Amino acid sequence: STGRCAPGDRTFGPRRNLIMKDILAILNSLACWIFILLDTVFWGTVSITSIIYSPGGRMAHFCMRAWSKSILFVCRIRVRTEGIGNIDPGRVQIFASNHSSHFDIFILNSVIPVKFGWVAKAVLFKIPFMGWHMKLNGYISVDRGNREKAINSMNEAAEKVKQGRRIMIFPEGTRSRTGELQQFKKGLFHLCVQTGVPIVPIYIKGSYNILKPDTPLIYPSNVIVKIGKEMPTAGYSVERLDDLMNDLRARIVLLQEEVDGMTESAAQRRLA
Repeated sequence: STGRCAPGDRTFGPRRNLIMKDILAILNSLACWIFILLDTVFWGTVSITSIIYSPGGRMAHFCMRAWSKSILFVCRIRVRTEGIGNIDPGRVQIFASNHSSHFDIFILNSVIPVKFGWVAKAVLFKIPFMGWHMKLNGYISVDRGNREKAINSMNEAAEKVKQGRRIMIFPEGTRSRTGELQQFKKGLFHLCVQTGVPIVPIYIKGSYNILKPDTPLIYPSNVIVKIGKEMPTAGYSVERLDDLMNDLRARIVLLQEEVDGMTESAAQRRLA
């Protein structure tokens, strides 16, 4: 036997195609990670030095958006946005989005047209260049392993919102490992009650498949970001945190259903 595939073996072609597909995915991912590293160093450096000539943070915010948009472009992530008019440039709002991928950060940075900061887990602040940018621009670090520090972080965030800063939160507290909407964490909702600032619900569809948990592979994807109408928080109290959580969750689920309906309609039109 020569070890060569017999002419009648029909499994060889599909197997070869799968192997080639895996190799291309690995090469594509390697190129993406190299670019992300270099892009982070470049824009992080520009952002950090901009505090000298742009202390208000306008240049740093530009760097954050340029960093995110360039990464999405190189990784071939197409983003479509619906409901951008629900973001009011003239007032303070808290943005709340589902979270199923590390790429949600790039996606939200690229589509939100106003300056805002992040409430993020403490480990992100330890990443060179990105973490330095976050510290210099007053992002809120949350140490979930330390209850007292987490409470202090929420109080700090509340003060910044009262001073007129917009922030982005992930109500689930951490990235979903299944792509499905997870239970919300109460801690972030204390922030909303303390400030009385309206929440803008956001749903992202399509980001989970870009970079799944437990794999370094990055895949191109089409993403839809649906931004809902703002939800008042003035009528809620600490005693009604569960009501606030459930009401926001219901709004995000409604956005999810609307996006799913949009994609199903588009699929049907293609088949027609």
